[in-house]
Amino acid sequence: MDMSYNVLIGGVVGSGKSYTENIIIQKVKATLPDARLVLIDPKRVELAPWKDDPATLWYASDEGDIVDTLQRVYDLMELRFQRMQAEGLKASREAHIFVFVDEMAFLMQGKAKKAYTEMFSRICLMGRAARIHLILCSQVCTQAVIPACIRDNMVNIVCLRQRDEGKYRYLLGKMPAAGPLPPIGMAYVLTPNHLRPQKVNTADVWDVITGKDETSKMMSGTA
Repeated sequence: MDMSYNVLIGGVVGSGKSYTENIIIQKVKATLPDARLVLIDPKRVELAPWKDDPATLWYASDEGDIVDTLQRVYDLMELRFQRMQAEGLKASREAHIFVFVDEMAFLMQGKAKKAYTEMFSRICLMGRAARIHLILCSQVCTQAVIPACIRDNMVNIVCLRQRDEGKYRYLLGKMPAAGPLPPIGMAYVLTPNHLRPQKVNTADVWDVITGKDETSKMMSGTA
């Protein structure tokens, strides 16, 4: 079965969330050329450059459109499960779909919070087998914005600069021994393959998540 690409990216304003998000999009397009993108962009600026990209299935920025788009993703996921059941498959063979949500805090502080919570929870719980993956970004890393039911099912955590140790602990489970991060350029990455958060350059986040950093070390003899 395919690995889970669900990723939660958290960091204060200016810490490099959008940069990290765009690096992931670039690397997804380079390594998975058949992959498709769904872009949720409530600020209407961070993901807009990808709006007309051939890989983009849907782009949404208004609240009503965002809810409808997430419902379409869920319906597509259900359709894939029906096809898998009909073919006797445990995992889809269809193209990967990556759902990027640029600013979770904008969504989870509004009147549609319950709907978003339900949609995000369903997608991150069930999407792996259907090759549908959720990339969530948030500048506010608290229980109110990132409920535990979502955080605990986002198997890859990218923690950028936080305002206080409590935010690091909420994302990573504890404050890393290396201490707070610099304002920009570095991230802690926690994946199923690492027992402890790895401190890496933000440009290398996707390579750590996908294991390409370890492959490169082995090939170069530095592992």
